[in-house]
Amino acid sequence: MINKSEQLKKLVHQGASNKNIAITDIVLDRISYELSVIESLGCADYFIVYSRIIGICNELNLIRTCGRGSATQSLVNYCLDITKVDPISENLIFERFLNPLQKLLPDIDIDIPKDNQKDIIEKLKQRYPEYHTYQIAFSSQTHTDCDDIYYDNQTYKRHPCGIIVRQERLSDSIIVFEEQEFYLTHDISNDSIYSGKFDIVELEYLNRLQLIVNEIGEEYHPYRLPLNDKVVFDFFASGDLGNVFQLDYPSLNRILVQFKPNSINDLSIICSMFRPGLLAHIPTVISNKFNRKERFGFSDARISEILNETYGLLIYQETFLHLSKEIAGIPFPEAETWRKKIMRDNSNANDLIAFSSVFAKGCKEYSSLSKTEISAFTNMVTDMFPLTYHKAHSLCYTILAYWGAYYKTHFRTEFDNVFKRDESVLIS
Repeated sequence: MINKSEQLKKLVHQGASNKNIAITDIVLDRISYELSVIESLGCADYFIVYSRIIGICNELNLIRTCGRGSATQSLVNYCLDITKVDPISENLIFERFLNPLQKLLPDIDIDIPKDNQKDIIEKLKQRYPEYHTYQIAFSSQTHTDCDDIYYDNQTYKRHPCGIIVRQERLSDSIIVFEEQEFYLTHDISNDSIYSGKFDIVELEYLNRLQLIVNEIGEEYHPYRLPLNDKVVFDFFASGDLGNVFQLDYPSLNRILVQFKPNSINDLSIICSMFRPGLLAHIPTVISNKFNRKERFGFSDARISEILNETYGLLIYQETFLHLSKEIAGIPFPEAETWRKKIMRDNSNANDLIAFSSVFAKGCKEYSSLSKTEISAFTNMVTDMFPLTYHKAHSLCYTILAYWGAYYKTHFRTEFDNVFKRDESVLIS
């Protein structure tokens, strides 16, 4: 029998070679650590299947986003080309994806152009006949936009993007609807088969980008575009962002005019803050960008170094994890456990109070802050971090917005022609 962990290890190292990743001690240690966590969870095959799905996507030359959600935190995923943002250079944190303290199975989503999921699954089964695949139907008492499935005088909902891929055929909870096999789940939160699903999300915006590339040539494929084009960043401050992914809001346009983004990081910061809670802090981040001396107020230089990326504000969940580890000595797995506990919907004030005590105690031991500074710093962190957003996800979708802006800037005629075909195209 093939050892799945060894097979995955070979795929990861081959992927690192294909991407020309410099094999430093940091990279080797990170890969080794991630693989050990994956092996301990017994889910190596999950990543192998995803690598095969990605291989088919690449053969079909499908434009994908650079990632989605927490999967971008993983170097293993980057090596397998599941994601396209280097987590080492972006200082992302694996435990935000898979926390060894929580023992939860991985949950990876990928974005592809609309109307391609079926072809990918069919090609997967043709190439690997050992796989059995099932659509997902679930019972729901709440209104959703998912398609209805009628079976045995009951109505279920079709999962919009989830697919079950197994090497063994399922017999329990299988229904047949319109000549397709569906796995029926009644309790999503406690269903181990459901939790191992593969989420292949169809995103209409990617179809539009593909149409543009078809007209202007493969040399301008999104993956080949420079991400530091000054003309494009000047464009973001123009207010002319119609049909640019997730930026087509008048109020957000006005913010970008003031903020004048000049990097992907700048753009990601504003996209992350354009939501309840953080939105109120946008005037501060704009002020801090252009008044460097006003950003920081703590004597421990490491705080300034960590917060410099976001102009002195705690905006990203990853920044919270770094502050917890570096300043308060709380390891990433424990800090992520606290983050998830406090940010979930049913958390209570006692959780935040308990964390505040642990954080302040850690700062006293691991930082050079004074007693007064510890109190102020702890208050700042505990006030802001429940509002923070996911940097890894924001970066990936910000890059997608940049791609659209690049085409609108440099290939305006082709861009306008493609989006005129359907003014109702989804932009968020």
